Amino acid sequence: MPAIDPSAAETTSDAGLDVAFRLPIEGWPKAGFHSDFGFGSARLEAGGRTVLRARTRDELEAGVTGTLPSGEPCAMRLVTKNGALHVEVEVAGQRAPREDRVWARPTRSAWIHASIALAGSAAGFAASWFYLVKAWNEDSQWAMKMGYHTAGWHFLLTLTLFPASVWGQRLGIRAVQFVSLVFFFIHAGIALANSGPGSPLIAVFNGLSGFAFLLSVVYGQRAHRDMDPVAALQDGRA
Repeated sequence: MPAIDPSAAETTSDAGLDVAFRLPIEGWPKAGFHSDFGFGSARLEAGGRTVLRARTRDELEAGVTGTLPSGEPCAMRLVTKNGALHVEVEVAGQRAPREDRVWARPTRSAWIHASIALAGSAAGFAASWFYLVKAWNEDSQWAMKMGYHTAGWHFLLTLTLFPASVWGQRLGIRAVQFVSLVFFFIHAGIALANSGPGSPLIAVFNGLSGFAFLLSVVYGQRAHRDMDPVAALQDGRA
């Protein structure tokens, strides 16, 4: 028997399998597929009503057809791909994408958001260099550790934050915002701790890094809004 693709369904306490689709008609409205765990008692709901129903798995595998509330013909069926079971929904012969698999092309704001986060990491790298300079000049083991520690963290951030913001969709942007908020507080604290006459450049570049990360948190709201997958479908960016 083909395996059930675990990513193809979202379990609920009493409804069995639950998969959301976006219908390829004006406005890309949402439709919900529901069945038990054996794909029996299957139904497709759209516009507040049940538009398709298959009582058994055999009926669903054979395919059922009907009409949407807006008048378009629709169909659903259970298919096997690569040994896993998938539900397919079509409207007027066009495949309806699953909501959780809609991938929006990166917007300009997503690229800007990624660049802001990258600037925060760059300023952090500069701060780590001045920590190392202080360590060499003052023979300070503490400054040496801070330099290596700061450089290591910002190397990791450079490898993760930029791609997460550009290609991680809305979830990636939210993750970048959260990490940026954490590092804003870290760099703000380090900048204040070094604000005396002994380490002005360490304070300046930590302050710049903190400011960039704060800007990443704020601007991330726009990037998150622009990366709405439904809007991407409507604009042809998905």
